[in-house]
Amino acid sequence: MAVPLRKLKDGVLYQRRLLVENAIDDLMKVSRSDQADRCKIADPSDPGYIPSECLLHLIRGCRSDNSDHFFAMIFRTLRRRVLTRLPNPAIKGGGEGKSLVSQRNIAINEYVVDRFQAMLVQDRAGYDERLDYYEVNFDAALATLRLDGRKKALREEKRSESIGYDDETSELNAEVEKAAAAQNPVSESKLDDPVYRSRLYAAIESLPDNQRRVIELLLRGIQIDSQEPNIPTIVRFLGCTEKTARNRRDRAYAAIRKALETEEDA
Repeated sequence: MAVPLRKLKDGVLYQRRLLVENAIDDLMKVSRSDQADRCKIADPSDPGYIPSECLLHLIRGCRSDNSDHFFAMIFRTLRRRVLTRLPNPAIKGGGEGKSLVSQRNIAINEYVVDRFQAMLVQDRAGYDERLDYYEVNFDAALATLRLDGRKKALREEKRSESIGYDDETSELNAEVEKAAAAQNPVSESKLDDPVYRSRLYAAIESLPDNQRRVIELLLRGIQIDSQEPNIPTIVRFLGCTEKTARNRRDRAYAAIRKALETEEDA
């Protein structure tokens, strides 16, 4: 029998839909090996297909038996389903409008994936009630998260437009452009300077190993993550989550900037 949910709404516990409860009960009757085989079924019309609500229930159940391998396998399946429900960042054709939409979709996807994975990590460490609704109606909960990501992306676009462009020329202000470039100490434009490059590599060598490896891969042109399975990514090289890779990159950038500033003041 499925473990009851804990989240309350108006004093009443959240309840899974009956079809989800029945599907979970059926899963509990088969071996973990059979569960793993069924997790590989991607066709929703297949009788053995596991609904996303049930996949989430299985992955949350791993916290009690500390099964890292089973957790990782279900996580990959569930993450693929999340990605298929997100907007496609690859907008064909040119034009400023399409480019803007593409960047917006990338921002939405990053928002959704980061927050969903954060909830899973929090739940594995204890219990995250926010995931209870995902066991009630996974697609509806994900749609709400996607909408939140869209709202955030639109706010960021408006903020960039208000502070970054000149009213008369519609060109990016020089100060904003300079500030944006300063946030990335390993940008290609800066690497053209051999003196800067030498100081940069020295700063990279002083980083902790996990941060240094991220920067070294970035310098080789490896992107952090990709929906395409055949594209090499930092996430696949290092075996970490996208959020972890981005956090390491940001901490490394901050440390590099500080080291370069300290050297300039010396």
